Amino acid sequence: MRLSSRFVKLPLAWGIGLLSMAVLVGCSGAPTGLSSDEMATQELDVAASAESAPAEITNGDRSTPIPPNTFQSSTKLIKHATLQLKIDDMDVAIAAVSDILTQYQGDLLQLADTDSQNQDYRQMSLQLRVPQTHLEAALEALRNLGSVETQSISAEDVSTQLVDLQARVRNMRKSEESLLAIMERSGSITEVLEVSRELSTVREAIERHEAQLKNLQDRVAYSTISLTLISRQALESPSDPVGETLGQTWQTASSSMRALSVALLQLSLWLLVFSPYLGILVLSGWAGRRYWQRQRSPKTPAN
Repeated sequence: MRLSSRFVKLPLAWGIGLLSMAVLVGCSGAPTGLSSDEMATQELDVAASAESAPAEITNGDRSTPIPPNTFQSSTKLIKHATLQLKIDDMDVAIAAVSDILTQYQGDLLQLADTDSQNQDYRQMSLQLRVPQTHLEAALEALRNLGSVETQSISAEDVSTQLVDLQARVRNMRKSEESLLAIMERSGSITEVLEVSRELSTVREAIERHEAQLKNLQDRVAYSTISLTLISRQALESPSDPVGETLGQTWQTASSSMRALSVALLQLSLWLLVFSPYLGILVLSGWAGRRYWQRQRSPKTPAN
């Protein structure tokens, strides 16, 4: 009896175990939960999406990024530099300035040489023009010619003026096109003349504004440099004041003698030219004097 009950309990236990395993397998196959690895992976995805969301929003706000040099490229400046140098040899420095202008595609606009006996040093002023892109390099090359006394750079922003002039030219071009279209239509002579006058006014304004625009563009493209060169070598002073005075006296006396000689020659020429008239006057005076003497002389008594 005990043996039979043991054999009955054993299949029952195996059946209960198989049923439990089937239930567990069914529960594991149902999508009622996530494993620890899957939960960790999902948390990482959520965190990554949370971090990328502000970046996407920020990139959305900056859908049209601004280049770093946009402001600098849109700003139009007129630059002017002032430089004063002390140098050893003026001629060598002038030749070096000419080479620098050739190297940096510049031009010499003005040159003034101050060489007076009343000054202790020789001074030369130059007005230079170089492309704005070569301004810094040209200034650096000029500084190497001597010792810098003074230097300065000034800039004037003309961006607004350029934009305004360009807009005016565009608007006037449109007005010109409209007037030309009106001119092509048939109309009375009075209307045609009126439109022609208006067209001339618009074209004159266009030329004036284009000239101003070109002037500003040239001043922006080319920067000017006011260069002053001062020679360290003092001008030679006279070593012998007495000899200098005697030399000046001799030059003055020689000049006076030449002037007197020229004056006498000129007088001789005048007398030679008017000699016939002078001869007539002299003969007339002599004849009159003879006649007057005869009239006053006493008559000789008769025998």
